[in-house]
Amino acid sequence: MPTPPSPLTLTERDRRWQLARDLMRAEHLEALIVYGDREACAPAGFAHDCYFSNDRPGSMVVFIGDETPRVYTFASLMVADHLQAALRGDLQWIAPEQLFVGKTGRDVGAWLATRGMNGTRIGVIGLEPYPPFYFDGAMPARTLQALEAAVPEAKFVPVYRPFFQRASVKSGEELALIRHAAHIGEAMSEALRATAKPGVSEAELVAAVTATCFSMGGYTAEILLGSGPEYVGWGPAAWQYRAQAPRILRDGDLILSEIFALYGMMETQHQAAVAIGDVHPDILRAAEVARASYEAGVQALRVGSTFGDVVDAMEAPLLTAGGWHVHPLIHSINPYGPVGFGIAPGVESLPEAARYPELKRLPTVGRDVPLQEGMCFAFEPNCAFGRHMANIGGTVLVGPTAGVELNDNTTRLMHADI
Repeated sequence: MPTPPSPLTLTERDRRWQLARDLMRAEHLEALIVYGDREACAPAGFAHDCYFSNDRPGSMVVFIGDETPRVYTFASLMVADHLQAALRGDLQWIAPEQLFVGKTGRDVGAWLATRGMNGTRIGVIGLEPYPPFYFDGAMPARTLQALEAAVPEAKFVPVYRPFFQRASVKSGEELALIRHAAHIGEAMSEALRATAKPGVSEAELVAAVTATCFSMGGYTAEILLGSGPEYVGWGPAAWQYRAQAPRILRDGDLILSEIFALYGMMETQHQAAVAIGDVHPDILRAAEVARASYEAGVQALRVGSTFGDVVDAMEAPLLTAGGWHVHPLIHSINPYGPVGFGIAPGVESLPEAARYPELKRLPTVGRDVPLQEGMCFAFEPNCAFGRHMANIGGTVLVGPTAGVELNDNTTRLMHADI
C-alpha cells in the first residue's frame, strides 16, 4: 500500500480562504456564510464547511472581509475534539478563538448584526439545489429565517455556482488525496469481486468492502448494491432499510454496485459490476455499450470542452444501441455540481412502470460549465435492455487532451472466481 499523503498544510488553508475572499469580491459581498450539514451522511451530505475548516463536519463557517473566519459548531462536543487534537499535536487550521458553539441562524445573525452587516450583500453556500441530496437547498428554512430576522435589510445571495467554479479545480495537495482515495476504492472493488460467489450473501459483500476501506485508513458510509439474474434498481441494498434477509448470491447473477471511497474529505466513486458465472446475453451487451460510453467520455473530458459535450459523447452509444438508463452517466465530485442524465429513456420505458402515476425525468444540470484541468468527475455509464442492466465506471480528472483515469478494474465488467 502506498504511503498516505501528508495532512493538508496551512498553505492549502490560506489558498482556500483566499478563494473565499476572491469570491466575495467578485460577487460584491460583505460576508459569506458556508453552511455544513450534520455528520453521519458519508460523512456529511453537504460538507463545504470542512473545505474551509479542515475539521469535524456540521458547522457554519462565516467570513467577513479579509478577517479570519468564525466557525459556529452545533455543540461543545466539537470543542472537546478540537482541544484533544491540539493536545495530540494535530495540524489544525482553526484556532480556539475562532470556534463558537451556536450553529443557528439566531447566533450567527446576532454576530452579523453587531458587525454592521444589516443592509449588505451576504453570500450563502447552502441555499441552491444540490442534487442528488437537496433539491430545495441544504440550509434549513428556520436557519435562513433567523438570519433574515437578525439583519432584515441584508440581501442573502446564493453563491454555490461561483464557489464550484473555483473549488472544483483541485490543487496539488487535493489531487494527492483524491489519488489515494482512488487506490483505496480500487482495493474495495477487488474485495467485492473476490468475495462474490454462489452461496455468499449481499451482507458479506458489504462487510468485505467496508472492512477493506477502513483497514486502509479510508472512510465510507454506504454502498449502493443490488444483485440477481436481472436488476433494474439503484440504491442501497433493500435489507439496509427494510426488515428482510440479505439476498444470497447464485450462479448466473450480476452484482451492480457503487462504491464510495473517501480520504481527507476527498471522494472517489467506483462502479463495480461483477458477473457470477454465465449471465444473460443482454447483460453482456449492455456492458459493452457502457464501456463504449465510458471510453467516449474519457476522450471528451478535456480542456476546451463543456460538461454538455461530455454528456453528449457518453450518451451517443446508449442512443445508438436503443438502451435505457436508470441513473446519471456522469457527475462532478469534489465538489458535486454538474449532473449528466442526457435524453435517453429512463425506467419509464419498462412496461411495469406504467402503474406509477407520475414519473419525472431529472434534467442534465450544468451543460454550459467549461472544463478546467484538475476538475474531478465520477463516470457512471449504465445501459439496460429490458430488465437486464450493466453499470461500470470510476473517477476521472479533466486533462489537457483527454481525461486522466484514476482506476481501472471497475471500468469493465468484472468476473467472479467460481
